[in-house]
Amino acid sequence: MVHYLPVTPSSWILIVFSLLGILLIPFGADAKVGLQEGYKPAASSESSASSESSISEEDLQWADRRTRNLGFWAAMMNYRKTDKEFREELATRRENRRNLRLECRTDIRKANRGAMMPITVNCYKATLSAELEILRRERQYVSYLPGPTEQYRNSAISHSQNLSDAISTIMRGIDEGVYTDKEGLQAAKKSIGEVYRSNKRLAMAQMRVSRSLAWLNHLAIRLDDVRTRPELPESVVVKIDEAVDCLETQEEVLESLLSVDNNDALIDDFRQAQSNVKFCIKSARDARALNTELEQQKAEK
Repeated sequence: MVHYLPVTPSSWILIVFSLLGILLIPFGADAKVGLQEGYKPAASSESSASSESSISEEDLQWADRRTRNLGFWAAMMNYRKTDKEFREELATRRENRRNLRLECRTDIRKANRGAMMPITVNCYKATLSAELEILRRERQYVSYLPGPTEQYRNSAISHSQNLSDAISTIMRGIDEGVYTDKEGLQAAKKSIGEVYRSNKRLAMAQMRVSRSLAWLNHLAIRLDDVRTRPELPESVVVKIDEAVDCLETQEEVLESLLSVDNNDALIDDFRQAQSNVKFCIKSARDARALNTELEQQKAEK
């Protein structure tokens, strides 16, 4: 089997941290394990140029893995500051929107019958305006987020823009006096929620699944790098094999989720898949613990 170059012994600790980081999908991990280089098949013993037929299917799969992984970790490291700033800004904007809604409810409760509808309409427009800004920043964030494929990145951006366009249409309607009663406003809210907001949430969830696949691929490669160390005991390699097999199984699960068209079902299944990754983490931890034990026994002799 053709594998990547072995890594340093300290990678054991880094790998465990990387695997723990998968539970934080889609926002990354704290480990720093370096940037992978491109995969190059070994030269054929019969010819200086390796033909495609001389490479096994497994080698081709790992070559494809490494191609997909090129630049992923470096991009994640470079995106950490942007990621942190976005999450902090998003939390602030959502809190401000929540406070605005609370203030509106208070004002509506205190308003007399004649003033109730104008206050309701203006409050709704204000919350829509706040949501527009959240969506705009979210699209900026997603545009350069490392990991998801372009298909799911573009879908998330497109559905977010569709939601923004629908919100802008309602805001123009408010300015033009289209909504004169509570029923009309409620119908507009329902339309946005059932169509545009629902589609946007599904697209964002699918994008997170796609990004998670990039994480699993990266972690499988890091484990594969470790198990090629020539001094590694066979019993430890077996444990690493279990972790890699576990990750591959979870990849298949995540790939199947991309065809789920119900947002609630997708979120539930996605959470379960993330929980199942704990079994992969356990195998990696077992391998690390066994390796440490064997090294200590060797040092005591």
